[in-house]
Amino acid sequence: MLIWLLIPMLILFSVGTLFVYQRALSYSEDAYDLSLMESANDIEQLVRTSLNNSGRIDMLRSMKEMQDILLTDQYDKTFFSLLDEQGHLIAGDGKLPLPPTDSKTTGEKKPRLYDTTIGEKPVRALLKKLTITSAGESYSWNILLGETCNKREMLARDILTGFVAPQIIIIFLAILLLIMGIRQGLAPLESLRITVARRPHNDMQPLDVSEVPTEVRPLLQEINRLLARLQAMFETQKRFTADTAHRLRTPLAGLSAQIDLARVQDNPPQTRHALDQIKKVSANLNHAISQLLSLARNDPGAWQSLQMGTLDLTRLARQITMEWIESANTQEIDLGFSGDNSPCAITGDAMRIKELLDNLLDNALRYCPSGSKVTVSVASDGTLSVEDNGPGISPEEREHVFERFHRGADIRAEGSGLGLAIVKEIAEIHGGNVNATEGRDGRGMLFSVNFPVANSIPDVRKPLM
Repeated sequence: MLIWLLIPMLILFSVGTLFVYQRALSYSEDAYDLSLMESANDIEQLVRTSLNNSGRIDMLRSMKEMQDILLTDQYDKTFFSLLDEQGHLIAGDGKLPLPPTDSKTTGEKKPRLYDTTIGEKPVRALLKKLTITSAGESYSWNILLGETCNKREMLARDILTGFVAPQIIIIFLAILLLIMGIRQGLAPLESLRITVARRPHNDMQPLDVSEVPTEVRPLLQEINRLLARLQAMFETQKRFTADTAHRLRTPLAGLSAQIDLARVQDNPPQTRHALDQIKKVSANLNHAISQLLSLARNDPGAWQSLQMGTLDLTRLARQITMEWIESANTQEIDLGFSGDNSPCAITGDAMRIKELLDNLLDNALRYCPSGSKVTVSVASDGTLSVEDNGPGISPEEREHVFERFHRGADIRAEGSGLGLAIVKEIAEIHGGNVNATEGRDGRGMLFSVNFPVANSIPDVRKPLM
């Protein structure tokens, strides 16, 4: 994390240093350009005072004074040339070239600064045109004055050093304080890391986020939510394992007893009866295994596996009811669907909702005696109902009917006690709920599942499952 803080800081420092160096060069150039122009003005004044009546310059006098003006200092070498209007050298060393000319500079009278080189060394030069009128005659000269750039670069470096040195100290101090601040700020995280490292693998308790920095608190809160989901998943697996062992123990013991009985029987009718019992126990065992798998598949955390879509609950319920008609007729139970063909749109998984209604109908047919009546209906508000006029369930028992493996004390029909638990979990993963109440005419039971109604209209041409 520290490196990502240092990189932008170093980039900004480099950019700032480059900017300061460019400005320092500009300031030093302006300062020494002004000095160069002042020297040119001094030479101009010298030329004016050295001019005699014939338009010639008193060279002996002027050369000594020019040398005093252009005395070379210990850092830079100066160059000087005085040219007449024909370009002939009047005085100086003659080393400075004239600046390049173009249409914009031709005819200009004001001094012109330019860069050139002498002996591969950069030189800052100045051209100043001088016109003097004497005894009715005009005389023109070009003053060329230049110097190497050592002092300019030294001044720029001095300015840069004066800026950079304090900045480097400040940056090192900032880095030191940053490291100390980060370590201090992350100290609670280090303590939390040690706490997590010492935890047993099965400890899913949420982490304490009260002492951690505000910036990382949302991350730890999400970790706590993940731990809660993992805890729920582990509890589900643990409960499923316990449920499986509980539910299969009795049928397997009965199956083993019937097999032992069949092995010792010499009487064919008794052997046949034992085999019939084995078949019956096997069927019950198969039914229990199917319901256990269904229970695991429809756990509240299984919503990610749903194949959701817009469904017509009326059409789906009618179709499933028709599939149970034959089984109901075999038991002499009047099973029917009540309601019109008005569609009721919900969002759900068709196979899971079929499983829900299958369990409700299986429960009704299993516990209702012959001659009973079972009615399936769908209301426009998304309520799916299964009503029967069977023996019913006492109010005390109704509070527990959706618990796993719950069976009433006075119920004699065989069952696993899982069907209504499956109904409840399928309803919940669809955002609905299920209720068990007394039948509308005061007899039997009424199971109502409430689904959220969808806004879109289901496609009636699409297969339901």
